[in-house]
Amino acid sequence: MWIILKRAGLIYLILLLIYILSYSAGFLSGKMNWTDINSLQQNPVLKFSSSLEYKVPGYSQLLKAYKGWHDNRRNEYLFQKNTWGLGVLIFINNFFIANLTMIIRALFVFPVTLVIFGRYFQGVVFAQTPTGGRMLIIFLMEFGGYFLTIGAALNLVFWTLLPKAFRFEKRRNALTAGLKLLGLAYLVSGIFILLGSILETRLIFSFFGGTS
Repeated sequence: MWIILKRAGLIYLILLLIYILSYSAGFLSGKMNWTDINSLQQNPVLKFSSSLEYKVPGYSQLLKAYKGWHDNRRNEYLFQKNTWGLGVLIFINNFFIANLTMIIRALFVFPVTLVIFGRYFQGVVFAQTPTGGRMLIIFLMEFGGYFLTIGAALNLVFWTLLPKAFRFEKRRNALTAGLKLLGLAYLVSGIFILLGSILETRLIFSFFGGTS
């Protein structure tokens, strides 16, 4: 497994640099008032990226049905001040649905490049809205979880397409190693997402004046 992790380092490093540059550019643009949140929300590229999955026949219907169920449960738990229920709901959404969406995008490579615009937008948001320490920790936990799975999925794709470039003897070996990396990354991402879900739940209910 150590050899697999070592070979994955290059793509993870490139991905991290892209993320850092995207966030930094967004943060700088927001601080310098070169752009703002409202205008960016109308940007066609950002709109396309945020709704990409809803343009896929069949998959979009499943997502819409899930979103309806999710929103109903969320409102119910908020009204009941059900900390446990909301926490589990947030974890399920982030660990299964959002994580799966990120993996699918990464497997097709091109859609994940649209994440650059999302990271840029988040940088602007951080620059123009007050964020406390707890919010920053939640962001880092969720970012860490998704970063691991996206990087693993990209490694899987490039290893399988270019096995010799990554020092694999056969394409099958590259595919197997990529699947192992993705499985490990997915499990570890659950730790980050779980911690982020707990903190997010506490933060939400702190605005509602109590929990149960």
